[in-house]
Amino acid sequence: MANKIVALFVEGPTEIEFYKAIVKFAHDTMGSQFHCSFEWLDMHGIGNYKNIALRKFQKLKEKHPSTEIYAILCIDTDVFELSKKPPIDKDQVKKSLEEAGAAKVSYIEAKSSIEDWFLDDFSGVCSYLKLASKTKRPSGKGQDALKSLFRSANRVYLKGSKTDGFITKLDIPKIMSKHCKELRPLCSIVGFDCAKVCHKSIS
Repeated sequence: MANKIVALFVEGPTEIEFYKAIVKFAHDTMGSQFHCSFEWLDMHGIGNYKNIALRKFQKLKEKHPSTEIYAILCIDTDVFELSKKPPIDKDQVKKSLEEAGAAKVSYIEAKSSIEDWFLDDFSGVCSYLKLASKTKRPSGKGQDALKSLFRSANRVYLKGSKTDGFITKLDIPKIMSKHCKELRPLCSIVGFDCAKVCHKSIS
């Protein structure tokens, strides 16, 4: 039985599939079991973040009272870049989860949004949408650019909604390698061998 739980707090189903793909790729590449289990907690966006995160953590702790739970909060940085008053106080959220019994609380911050990370594999996005390989990346930040691409393919991209088959088209190791630093909290807690997984070493 796993001696710890890694709980990832994410903004929606597509992001859950993305982080599941990261874990699967690392597991398959390393060829060994992780000494932990995973919980995927859908925050349904950023609204009322502190209270929702605390409530979800407390429910998880009630189910597993004797297991160490490591909380990883996956957020986009654009909510801080675009607002004079950020919607969440990261330090307060971290403190509330620690007081509730989290073994450790970490953040994975996608700049400016997780959609920017998806677009790092632009050819994979175009393949999913069946757009021509010569398609150019739309202007604007990730979320706007991705929405524009979806419209070009007569599709609709809604942040926080499930987008079937999308993540499977992305080059996960390429994205992981580019965002090694941001993903480090997950890698260190789970025990990814960075030299094998993304061919980088942690200094």
